[in-house]
Amino acid sequence: MAQPTPERMRDNRGFNYLGLRLKSACLLAPPVFAVISLGSPWFDILVVVTGLIMVWEWASMCSDGDFDLVGWLMAAGMSISLVPLYSGSLKFSLILVVCVSGIVATVALLRRHESPVRIAMGTALISIFCLSFLLLRRTPDIGLELVVWLIVAVWCTDAGGYLFGKLVGGPKLAPRISPNKTWVGLGGGVVLAGLWSAATLSWAGGYSLGWVMAAAICIALLAQFGDLAVSAVKRRFGVKDTSGLIPGHGGVLDRLDGMLLTGPTVAFVLLLRAKGWI
Repeated sequence: MAQPTPERMRDNRGFNYLGLRLKSACLLAPPVFAVISLGSPWFDILVVVTGLIMVWEWASMCSDGDFDLVGWLMAAGMSISLVPLYSGSLKFSLILVVCVSGIVATVALLRRHESPVRIAMGTALISIFCLSFLLLRRTPDIGLELVVWLIVAVWCTDAGGYLFGKLVGGPKLAPRISPNKTWVGLGGGVVLAGLWSAATLSWAGGYSLGWVMAAAICIALLAQFGDLAVSAVKRRFGVKDTSGLIPGHGGVLDRLDGMLLTGPTVAFVLLLRAKGWI
């Protein structure tokens, strides 16, 4: 496949799309948070459907717009890897994620797919993303609060990066991967995520300000890494948006890329805490 050209990757939308982005967010946020508040099985269904859409976007992006056998294997593998979680076997779910990712990569290699490694990476990232959010929502007593805090913290990071980056500009964060992101934008995202975390975690759990700010900084950085990881794949295949499902935002993967690493990390920390290791 031809390398992406500057014309294909250039983003001149700026603030022209801000109104459309806000309208889409206002339409989508209420039903999403309603489902989150309802919990299982509705939240589980939402997570699985979201994961399948992300798989479709990732597989299509890496296959020049085609959703072929590799894509179907990714979707089936992601779904199957979630099943053991319902019998309390997280370890088996994680083993399945590794096995499925290897099988998908092997099939992609045999079919002379352009990038088996990226296909496997997408399979693992999206599967673990789904597992982590199912686990977080099931956390006794604070599952709802955890999920809401994490989602809004990542959104604050995105909003801060977008607004501060456009208003102030400054040195580029990763010009070869995502030319529009700036260090000032990252700082703005950390500030907004910190304010949100201070308003929620301190009130909900009595955490010290130091822990709250550390959590906010980690979430903001992980969200940025997740965003850049997806951006790197999109740039490799000359794609601006993973799909056009969400007006002003692109695809579901575009909207949730910042949660690919944050969700699993928070879930991992909670598992360590439950075992008394931290």
